[in-house]
Amino acid sequence: MDGIVTPEAVVLDVETAGVASRVFAGLIDFAIQMGALVVGLMLLAIVGSATVSSFNMGAALLVAFVIMGYPVLSETLMRGRTVGKRALGLRAVTLEGAPIRLRHALLRMMGGLVDRYLLPLGVTGMLFVVGTARHQRVGDLISGTIVIRDPDRTLLPPAVWFPVPPGLEGFAATIDPTAMTDEQYTVIRSFLMRNRELSADARFSLATDLAGRVAATLQHDGVQRVHPEAYLLCVISRYQRRNFPNYQPVAWQPGAGRPAGWQPAR
Repeated sequence: MDGIVTPEAVVLDVETAGVASRVFAGLIDFAIQMGALVVGLMLLAIVGSATVSSFNMGAALLVAFVIMGYPVLSETLMRGRTVGKRALGLRAVTLEGAPIRLRHALLRMMGGLVDRYLLPLGVTGMLFVVGTARHQRVGDLISGTIVIRDPDRTLLPPAVWFPVPPGLEGFAATIDPTAMTDEQYTVIRSFLMRNRELSADARFSLATDLAGRVAATLQHDGVQRVHPEAYLLCVISRYQRRNFPNYQPVAWQPGAGRPAGWQPAR
């Protein structure tokens, strides 16, 4: 296990991807890229070009798009995943655990050119993954990202079933967790499981930050109406009931306890 460091310097446990899983994911993506390149070149040849130079120009643009455009578009549109990462259950996130954006994907791609294509091919990236504490390649280091194992929420039921805080059932019903990502669920769950280990100030500060982030993702404007930790309990409860509808816990396990300073709504 490694960790995501929040802005409050609290480490939340996540499992980072190792060399083997990243290599296999990379091979899947490479096969897709090569297949797209072959098909594209065949179509270019069938369509025909007026001159050899124009064909070469078209081929060069195609190669650049496949090699550089594929990872950028995939990781931006698929929230840190490519087809290969998805197949291996991996996802790229920022060091704070947030979904990566276009700028992260661009930096990861530029670093990936060094990782994959600097001679000897692929060795540079593997050496960095093995030699860094968080298994980061060059692209990860310059973009401030890590690759983590994305838990399969359809196969593994939650070990802790979080309740809606008493009196907030109606408020929780206004929350739609559809846009919430797996990594956000993992980070919030880890916080709620370990919040008693934090000082009161750090606990409140981290809860406020996490609640603000997930509220922005869900586009929910009710975060200011309740205690931030109670808000996280509402969100994670709704998420679990949406994604694990058939899971029935043997016994109620609150996991987080009542937020410090929070009183039920009356």
